Amino acid sequence: MKEHRGGGETSDSNFVAEQKEFLLKSLQELDQELESGNLSSDDHDMLVRRYTRELADIAKSEKAVSSGQPPKKGYRTKALLWSLGVVLLGVVAGITVSQTSGDRSEGESITGSIRKSVNTQISEAQMLLGNRDRWGEAIEIFDQVLEVQPSNVEAMTYRSWLNYQSGADADIQIAAWEEVLVLEPSYPDALVFISIALSNEGRHSQAATYLDELRSSPVREDILGIVQQRGLYGEVYGEARYPTILEKPEPTLEDLQLEPDIGLEAANYLLLSDKDERTVSAIKIYRAIIADFPTHPEALSREALLLWQTGNTTLLDRAVDQLNLAVLENPNNLEALLSRATVRAGFDPVGACSDLESINAIFAASDLTPEIQFSIEKVRNAAECG
Repeated sequence: MKEHRGGGETSDSNFVAEQKEFLLKSLQELDQELESGNLSSDDHDMLVRRYTRELADIAKSEKAVSSGQPPKKGYRTKALLWSLGVVLLGVVAGITVSQTSGDRSEGESITGSIRKSVNTQISEAQMLLGNRDRWGEAIEIFDQVLEVQPSNVEAMTYRSWLNYQSGADADIQIAAWEEVLVLEPSYPDALVFISIALSNEGRHSQAATYLDELRSSPVREDILGIVQQRGLYGEVYGEARYPTILEKPEPTLEDLQLEPDIGLEAANYLLLSDKDERTVSAIKIYRAIIADFPTHPEALSREALLLWQTGNTTLLDRAVDQLNLAVLENPNNLEALLSRATVRAGFDPVGACSDLESINAIFAASDLTPEIQFSIEKVRNAAECG
């Protein structure tokens, strides 16, 4: 009977995924075995190095499979033999520990002392993150955790973050986060921190790759808060896509590899930058969004405000038309209403006041930020609304 050779790509993909899952699970078990005293630190370190090295090889194989290229010849055989070797080595190491551990009294751990749990240590260190004067203590705690669990991604990530913020070498911390992401590719904390560091180093295209991964997975609110507070999406994608924006007269969202919400943040960043083509660049992004989403209220409104600010009569007419479309298609959108009221205040005060009345009817004052309330009052005064 002939061997069936169909579906090779799926088979390779499944095999790589299984190997990765096996390695990640094994790393966790190694840490548990070390902490419980069933594995010596030397054996643990050696196994962790081998597991991590093999994970890096698997990452390369995943890229090969996703690009339609088969893994290198012999990969399956090598991986299977390696896995068997690791299992055997783990068994031997366990036997060695059990034979040489000696007697201990009831309640005494194999190391002769009772350690705080890793979770407790992590919690203690996290409590110190908000106090810069105690970062040294937090780093020491993370060091202690990593002595027990060398592949603890939280300790690795936050130790490097504190070191980075304390002025340590950026490349060393970036390498540490890269190691974390080999162990746990979607760990959001590491993805954000490495993106910040790479952006600060001017390596925006690399940072964008990590932010792409961040945006493809669920993210905690506190991590999103860091991203938003720093304007990370706008800075990274604005800088990374700026050469394409300059190169193409009418770039599309596909050209820019942006979604509308991220495109808006990139445009805002560029507008506030000191780049020579900042206004034109923002307009190109808005038009790319409008090309795919013709009634997008924010893109229509923001481009219209830029056109209005030129003072050109023709462009003013175009701005009004865009704002009318934005409000017609999105009658409850705050930005569209307030933008049209702002433009109308100079030549159509009745219309401007009507837009403000609509805002007042739709939104409670508590829903409006102080900045929005200030803008409303400014328009109200300009239009002399009653």
